[in-house]
Amino acid sequence: MLNRFKRVELLALLAGLCLGAGAYRLITRDARPVVVCLGDSLTSCGGKDGKYSDWLARMMPHVKVINAGIGGDTLDGARKRYRKDVLQLRPDVVVVALGANDFWRNSRSMEAMRDDLVTMVESFQKIGARVVVAGCFGERDYWGEHAVEFGANRFGLAWCFAQMEQEVCRAYHCGYLPNMQIDIKPNRLKPFWDLTDHPNPAGNEQIALRMLPYIKAALQPR
Repeated sequence: MLNRFKRVELLALLAGLCLGAGAYRLITRDARPVVVCLGDSLTSCGGKDGKYSDWLARMMPHVKVINAGIGGDTLDGARKRYRKDVLQLRPDVVVVALGANDFWRNSRSMEAMRDDLVTMVESFQKIGARVVVAGCFGERDYWGEHAVEFGANRFGLAWCFAQMEQEVCRAYHCGYLPNMQIDIKPNRLKPFWDLTDHPNPAGNEQIALRMLPYIKAALQPR
């Protein structure tokens, strides 16, 4: 059995170890600003180290960039998961890159999709995060382009999507990137697209470069 002095020494040693572990966690805690990229397959594509979020992380090593993209996701799908996948991470900036699947399905009203976007934007801003909306449909002359990835019967819908995003961003003072893919259009061409009709790592680098100034602006002190 340990005598009184040995017990005191042992307790002091354990206390020192606990204090050391706490100090280590404090010192090594990642204190970088957090950027969460909430999106669909255009956010999750690119493979290991080839997503646009991976490029952003390399371009901004002082920032922690988290990819919250899920292939096939929609505005209402993201609305169901954003509390767990975004709010719990306590982000400083949220990039919302959604709408492509909503566009292709064309099964819900623009008002309903606007409500999804507004609900998420309000929730992000409520915890102090700034929002950048990254669209796919703005700043394009669909009627004048020589190669558009969808038919003319959808040109009006694409225009409505861009107008809805722009109006929400104006009303809520969000950053707005009208078309994150503008530098790699048209679709399916080398060297920026893969065989699944998604940007490859080279394409995602261009997307990250297009996003970069918007995210940097959102990270500026208030």
